[in-house]
Amino acid sequence: MEDVIYLSRLLNTALPIGECLDLIETKGNTKTVHDLKEKLDAGERIEDAVKGRLPKQIEGYTQALLASLPLSKALSLALEFQERTEKERNGLIRGLAYPCLLLFFTLTGLYLFDLYGIDSIFVLIRSFEGDLSFYDDLRLFFRILVETVYLSSAVIAIAALIGSRPKNIVLLYILVSKHCPNSLLNICSCTEFMSLFLICTENGFHTRESLQLLKSMKMRPVVSFLAFHLDEKLMEGATLKEAVRQDYYDSSLTRFIKIANDTGDFTNVIHSYVELSSQRVGRRLKRYTLTLQLFTYVLIGMIIIFIYRILFMPMQAISIF
Repeated sequence: MEDVIYLSRLLNTALPIGECLDLIETKGNTKTVHDLKEKLDAGERIEDAVKGRLPKQIEGYTQALLASLPLSKALSLALEFQERTEKERNGLIRGLAYPCLLLFFTLTGLYLFDLYGIDSIFVLIRSFEGDLSFYDDLRLFFRILVETVYLSSAVIAIAALIGSRPKNIVLLYILVSKHCPNSLLNICSCTEFMSLFLICTENGFHTRESLQLLKSMKMRPVVSFLAFHLDEKLMEGATLKEAVRQDYYDSSLTRFIKIANDTGDFTNVIHSYVELSSQRVGRRLKRYTLTLQLFTYVLIGMIIIFIYRILFMPMQAISIF
């Protein structure tokens, strides 16, 4: 990835493409650089030569942009798009990883203890004619809880696998936007769309040109979908303020577009929208993760008490006997 960043910067200078490739050549990319030089010597355009040779993170962006842009511009935009997308994804992962892993390992430990440790203790207690009805009920509750969480996780994983197709992702977005306006998915998608739109406009592209570029982002199906519907409304003669008054867009975006039109400072106002929306997403994620952590901590406390009582039951039974 560092080689691509370096190449992107070199392409924006006056250096010939051959010298740019010489400057980025290292032991790790020698074969790729030599293949590119051979293709260039054979008369192939650099835009065609790089196909399939770029890192996966930006390959999709670059190929979509190369349909209408030279390699230097396409690489610059693709790197900015990838940086923005990775930043949002890492924020989501950091927010959700700890509480989800904590809950998973807690329930896994409980499941293993229930599977291998409890029965032998219960058999011993019953030999002293101890009453275990309360613990049997509690054990059943924990079993149902573990099975429910595991089953839900499996269903979510299968749904994510099926829904990973672009058409299914867009369909899910449409359903959520129609029935749950201003949902976390809606806000995240509109924030990503406007942040990528800003990147285009700040690189000198007009509104229609920016939308055309974003429509070609098939690897970001929701962004492409939002760009298509916005462009469609503009083609019908609607203003930008009117075009975003659709179910697919975050309602607060409409207010920011109106402010941008009134003040004439589109870039700064939309930057404010992106920043504030990112903060909204962060606050919601924090609320969800805190709730999940609190539930997990309470569950851990109950499990510790449950296990503690069970482990000491044989000693209590022996002392009473």
